[in-house]
Amino acid sequence: MTRLLKPVLLVAAMMNLVIGMLSGLGRLGWSVPMPESYTHHGAIMVGGFLGSLIALEKIIPLKRPWFFIGPMLSGSSIFVFIMGDPQVAIGLQLTASIIFLLVYFTYLRAQYSVYLLLATVGALCWTIGTAMLFRKTFYPMVFPWYVGFLLFTIVSERLELTRFLPVTAMNRNLLYAFMMLFIIGILMPFHGMGVYLAGTSLILVSAWLMRHDVIRLTIRKDGLTRFTAIVLLCGYVVLMLEGMFLLLIGDIPFGYDMIVHTFFLGFVFCMIFAHGPIILPGVLGLSVKPYHPLLYVPVVMLLASLAARLLADAYLLPLSYRSLSGWSAMAGILIYFVMMATLTVRAVLSRRT
Repeated sequence: MTRLLKPVLLVAAMMNLVIGMLSGLGRLGWSVPMPESYTHHGAIMVGGFLGSLIALEKIIPLKRPWFFIGPMLSGSSIFVFIMGDPQVAIGLQLTASIIFLLVYFTYLRAQYSVYLLLATVGALCWTIGTAMLFRKTFYPMVFPWYVGFLLFTIVSERLELTRFLPVTAMNRNLLYAFMMLFIIGILMPFHGMGVYLAGTSLILVSAWLMRHDVIRLTIRKDGLTRFTAIVLLCGYVVLMLEGMFLLLIGDIPFGYDMIVHTFFLGFVFCMIFAHGPIILPGVLGLSVKPYHPLLYVPVVMLLASLAARLLADAYLLPLSYRSLSGWSAMAGILIYFVMMATLTVRAVLSRRT
């Protein structure tokens, strides 16, 4: 049964991605279907798409079928958003986030490690943020908790890979301190000192990753290994830029748009693009790692669209500039996933022949 569930849940996550991107275009002024989803673009992308995809990846190794209820709930929340009942949809995502916490508690009971503890903190951030959204639908209030969810999840995975590198205990402790600085920042009033602590944390974390991540070795290799390293490095640079924005932007017009999309569109999707050739086939139980040099094309499209949006925000350009950047970002993301599907099918077929 779980073999059938995995592709179904992956399709549900991708539905959240497509509808979430369409809702983003709707917020930019384009007339696209399902206007009920416009307001909840953030929850659809973070809880519906990313929450479902990350949870599915982490649940599969445990071989406990009831954990699949989590991504089933978060993935299906998109249908409830479309039907115009956001409170119920957010409630589904809240339940999914609680189940995801139980997933990490299961991992920790089996084997304690710091990187699993950091990932658990990330899952807790998702739960807290979704609970706040359920109580009061105000996305700027939830934004730092969504950032915490994805930041801790991604850093924990990168930290796991440094186990085999000569990183000193002092340097690892520095990273833990930088991560805790972010938590202190979001626990404080975020429009006061909290935003400065969080911004400083992101700058320090990105600098640590650029210095100690395995990419400093893998970037010298070829093919998929080099692609992954280059895209990860781009993501770390964007994460540092996000920290600078938190420190410097303040209350300027479109400042919120800049900080939201620098993190979620720039950093998070760089991480997805970098890990996609490994994670997406793995979710389906396929032992292939699809790659082609053309995968750099959607990466360039993504980063170019982000740059265009930031310039439009910074110089108060007409809405049409941000709208075009939105279309470019959506095209780059869709092209990436279409290429991944095509390359995966080709790799599987080539193994059978």
